[in-house]
Amino acid sequence: MKPDYLVKPAVAALCFCLAPPAFAQQGSVTLYGLVDSGIAYQTITGADKYTQTKFGVASGMQTTARWGLRGQEPLGNGYSLNFVVESSLDLDTGASLSNGRLFGLQSWVGVGKEDGGYFRLGRQSGYAPEFFLQIDPFRGGLGQARMAFAFGAANSNTKYSNLIKLMAEPVAGMKVGVGYSFAPQMSTFYFDGNQAISTGSDYNFGTMNNTRLITAGVSYASGPLTLAATYDQVMPNLNDASLPNSMSGNANIREWIVGGKFDLGVVHLSAAIGQNRGGVINMQGVSLTTTGKPTIDPGTWGGGQGAMLFDPDLSFNSVMLGFTLPLGEASKIFSAWTRAANTSSTRALNSVGAQDAYSIGYQYDFTKRTNLYAATSYATNIGFTDNTKSFYLLTGIRHRF
Repeated sequence: MKPDYLVKPAVAALCFCLAPPAFAQQGSVTLYGLVDSGIAYQTITGADKYTQTKFGVASGMQTTARWGLRGQEPLGNGYSLNFVVESSLDLDTGASLSNGRLFGLQSWVGVGKEDGGYFRLGRQSGYAPEFFLQIDPFRGGLGQARMAFAFGAANSNTKYSNLIKLMAEPVAGMKVGVGYSFAPQMSTFYFDGNQAISTGSDYNFGTMNNTRLITAGVSYASGPLTLAATYDQVMPNLNDASLPNSMSGNANIREWIVGGKFDLGVVHLSAAIGQNRGGVINMQGVSLTTTGKPTIDPGTWGGGQGAMLFDPDLSFNSVMLGFTLPLGEASKIFSAWTRAANTSSTRALNSVGAQDAYSIGYQYDFTKRTNLYAATSYATNIGFTDNTKSFYLLTGIRHRF
């Protein structure tokens, strides 16, 4: 038999390992999610092969269906370790979205402090969706009706891999943030003036051997006023053999957005302006032919994450004007006009002047977690494709859990 001075410490150590430590009881892990489905009618018309009509059940029209785990562990002095892993799905078929990633919508870990900011590592959004979601009357949803139709960086479904984000709250109501992605891992194209060239989106653990991204933003909220400004810049893989010589020096995509919302009580007014230079950060539902000309993909138009297009000759200005009209405590009407006006000489846009969208929606809240919605939208020159038009009418129900 072993002596007591060996047995007792061993038993004590085993009990310590099997019993959860006292501080672990302060932490929490929460399962959460959202289901959203309804019925939609959409028609896209234009020259040649651009005509298609769809009618039927559609998933995630107001908000992409998702489920996830959210965790928090207090670290003391008001700080906590936080993490989120979040998966998107097509509710109508049960299929996983986000290009097959299990947790493609979010997967990050970080440290934060209430009213003090955060530091996060992983797959997450840039600052444009984070700061402009509350300004957009359509709150990032309902396809071509949302603000992201004209402001690519504001797409709430777009997430960047390998992203470091740091956000601070220096004074009450103000948030200031910066972020850097070593490899966003989005589908990427180069347009060299004659054709579109597809390039890879892997992470090669080489600083200059990947497409890289900078995201930054500032927001301020006080009383009825909310203001925000963001800047996003994408740099190409300088070691990519397919990178055209014309892009080796100054090929960055740059997008800035400035906007705000003012609550007048009876109505909330929203507005934003922005500018793109050197390409598009989020080119949704548009496929490029071998000659670089855009064509519409009706199956994915107005959907999730798009692609990046580098084109030094591509530039456009964006604007959004909208309102939200509360109808009592449980319902509201919201509407917006967005425009992306081509200001470039690129050969990829068929000399299109502007892309416009006119949209209106309605929401009725049964409870704080369940609502009914309906919306209609009409857009012209969609995806900067000449003489194309898109019209949709939809209704659905959304529930958060």
